[in-house]
Amino acid sequence: MAQSDHILNRLCDLQETNFEVVDVQVKDIEIIWRIKHREEAFYICSRCGEKCFSAHDKEWIELDDIPFGNKRSIWKVKRARILCTCTNFVRVEKISFRSSHHHLTKRFVDYIEQVLCTKMFTVSDVTRLFGLDYGTVYKIDHEVLLRLIQQVGIPDPINIAVDEKSFKKGHNYVTIVTDCDIKKVIWVSEGNEKKSLDQFFQILGPERCSKIKTVSKDLWQPYSLSCQEFIPQALEVADPFHVVKRLNEAIDKSRKELSVGSELQVSKRKVISNMQWVLRYKQENMSEKHLESLEHLAKINEPLYKAYLHKEMFFEFFTFKPSEVKGAEDFLIKWIVEAYKIGLVALQEFALYIERNTKVLLNIVLTQRSSAISEGINRKISVIKGMAYGYRCLQYFMLKIMQRCGVLGSLWTPAAS
Repeated sequence: MAQSDHILNRLCDLQETNFEVVDVQVKDIEIIWRIKHREEAFYICSRCGEKCFSAHDKEWIELDDIPFGNKRSIWKVKRARILCTCTNFVRVEKISFRSSHHHLTKRFVDYIEQVLCTKMFTVSDVTRLFGLDYGTVYKIDHEVLLRLIQQVGIPDPINIAVDEKSFKKGHNYVTIVTDCDIKKVIWVSEGNEKKSLDQFFQILGPERCSKIKTVSKDLWQPYSLSCQEFIPQALEVADPFHVVKRLNEAIDKSRKELSVGSELQVSKRKVISNMQWVLRYKQENMSEKHLESLEHLAKINEPLYKAYLHKEMFFEFFTFKPSEVKGAEDFLIKWIVEAYKIGLVALQEFALYIERNTKVLLNIVLTQRSSAISEGINRKISVIKGMAYGYRCLQYFMLKIMQRCGVLGSLWTPAAS
């Protein structure tokens, strides 16, 4: 019998505690463990940690432990209340194997944390898997992420990408910094203002900032000002995705300019209005039907047709090699001149945008870098948001980005006792 007790105590990790298993009941859907103090027990004050050798009274409490197969494991523990000299008030004793914030055992909380940090299970998955309350699992996840973020350090980045991601409706954003070499998120901060990126560089420090060689980003002015202040030596590389997106918006704005309120005939304006998706396609990806629509556009409105062809020509810029930077610059100058000649206001505004940022655009050719990894991570973040149906807590959202898209989850270690 003593040998059996020893095995059960080891099974429950009670060897180093002042408790022992006194009974086990196996039922259809659960296993009930009865756990009491040892014969020569002492009680630890939950406030000062001192040992007491007498109890004021005792009561049974229930803790959930790691399930056995498909059976729920319930520990019924006889907990003592003690009168300690530190306060001269009756206090419950400290139970070393109980989680401090939940009616769970510490080893069960550790197990849940490991499952969550695999990145394969959501909070809802773990809730269903173990039959726990959603709020309990959410708190465990939030707590472990807060603990891990204190331990993780920012690596020394050489090539970074900076982008923003909307948190919820109403222009609420977070700034995301990605290390392009390890392809992981290394920083998330609230907002998309200059101070949002300043925080990253300030924590990084002047010495490590001086090691950064390239920063890929969209041409958002606050980010540019932050980079000029903290990493003036780094080459700012425009993001091709955002440049092309802005070009498509310029073409669409030109279409609206001609289809709404112009002097064209109503029938022609209607045709142009229906060209929205045709003008977004690259010519090489067009179907025969789309090509016919494009030919029809050439007949009814030559300026918009020329604008589309000019948009297609712009993609040649991304084919230049680092040794052909001068040729790329000449190409941009020629493209800007031709854009002004077409006479569409929206296209001229885009040409002015290219003219203002020519140097940053040429760095795309020079470095052959982009923020494609950052855009891919943005897509992954959208999936995370969709799985959770949005996040109310901004801090938790930023921690989940660091866990799912960074290195946070892989650094899990048990919490200190």
